[in-house]
Amino acid sequence: MKDCNEIVDCFGRREFLVKSAFIAGGLVLTLSGAASALNVGGDGSDVVVPIDDKSPLNKVGGSVVIDSTKGKIIVVRTGDATFVAFSAVCTHKRGIVDYDDSKKQFVCPKHGSKFDSSDGKVLDGPADDPLPKYPAKGASASVTVTVG
Repeated sequence: MKDCNEIVDCFGRREFLVKSAFIAGGLVLTLSGAASALNVGGDGSDVVVPIDDKSPLNKVGGSVVIDSTKGKIIVVRTGDATFVAFSAVCTHKRGIVDYDDSKKQFVCPKHGSKFDSSDGKVLDGPADDPLPKYPAKGASASVTVTVG
């Protein structure tokens, strides 16, 4: 057994333990941050939108833009108990899209891009990429959009 009176021998052991603790702590923080960024564990993965008499979602064809952990989302009531939800941010220059119920499409007021309301595909540019879609389930009192 070595005599720890010499600083060099004891420092090596102490340094190893300190560095190991920092590495383990860093790994825990990294994994925790990754889980948070990926929305693992269900925290914040659902947005519940209440529907009352004054809500645009109170009638078929109504739409509303909501905030979520993924940014702005547009929710549209497509039937008595059916809804769709897409990113409300145009993939061209990041304008906020509107819903045109008569044409069943999303329209960006900034540059005129148009997107299909069933799948988010581009109908007319200048946008090239479709709007990301989110699962939406609802009833008469509320709609839940899963963004995680």
